Amino acid sequence: MSDALNQRDVDSLLKRTSSGGKVTADSLTQREIDAILQKTTPVPLAPVASDDIVPYNFSRPPRVSKDRRANLESIYQGFAMGMQSLLASLLRQPIDVVVGSVEQAMFSEFVLSLGTPCAAFTFHIGDRLGGEGAMDLSTDFAFHLVDRLFGGPGDPQSIQRPLTPLEQSVVRNVAERSLGLLREAWADHLALEPRVIGFEANPEMLQITSREDNVLVTNLEIRSNHFTGFMTLCLPMASLESFLQEKGGTRAHARIEGAAQSRMQVEASLQHAQVSVAARFPIVWLSARQLGELAPGKILLIGHATDEPVEILINERLRFEGTLGQVRRHLSLRVTDRVTKPAAERPIQSKQGRVQ
Repeated sequence: MSDALNQRDVDSLLKRTSSGGKVTADSLTQREIDAILQKTTPVPLAPVASDDIVPYNFSRPPRVSKDRRANLESIYQGFAMGMQSLLASLLRQPIDVVVGSVEQAMFSEFVLSLGTPCAAFTFHIGDRLGGEGAMDLSTDFAFHLVDRLFGGPGDPQSIQRPLTPLEQSVVRNVAERSLGLLREAWADHLALEPRVIGFEANPEMLQITSREDNVLVTNLEIRSNHFTGFMTLCLPMASLESFLQEKGGTRAHARIEGAAQSRMQVEASLQHAQVSVAARFPIVWLSARQLGELAPGKILLIGHATDEPVEILINERLRFEGTLGQVRRHLSLRVTDRVTKPAAERPIQSKQGRVQ
């Protein structure tokens, strides 16, 4: 008997295998298996470029797309500019606030990154979004704030202790105003309504969410002439779900539609609005005798030159200036300029009615 199978036997085995026939490993010899493998033609696989292969973390899948990351960086850049103005006015010194990083992490990783002790304020994000966030000012930055706000030089100090209740109340005011800036930075994307609900000096006691949940961590670096500190913001991803799932142009399109609708409403209201327009000549000073001689048809000489401006009032408020003229034998008034100067800087009228 030949060691190789003939073509008819190989075709029979392939037919039984493809049609669902019961062919077990015990019923096939090694010679039959080799014959089947030689008969079948392997399907070539398409080459995969190395750039298309990216690592995937099943325990923490990425949830921030590229366009959302760009929006996040823009949001926190605006927040950093607001913090820079706030701290410069409070501390009475030049301050630079720079966004270090905006990244996704697990809440346990955020807790491990905090120093011990810390100066973390917990805040409620808002009734619409739900959830809680955390803002860590770090003890170095917190003590620098306390020292400057109480009139000190704000020199760098290595104090390793929690804040006292008095120091907490001082720093809490800065934290609340910072959350107001955070609300303004997110205003075009999410309706955040943050409010401080607590303070924690031990990072292990922070419980704004589960340790395995994903959070958005933002690090800001605060620099002055003789001090460098850090500030960290933590927001749970669950509260930002609507922002993360939103398509890039959806919010912008919604804002455009909202602006168009608001414009239509304003125009509809203005069509029924009534305003009074009046031209006012300079003040004329009269004596009691001249007042007594007033009668219908009496002509008053106000001493107003033709090239001098006439005040135009809209709803009794000075808005424009104009010049007198005549159109088809009718007295007319041409608007020449808009009044932008405050009343204290405008020309003073004399008792003769002429503008000085």
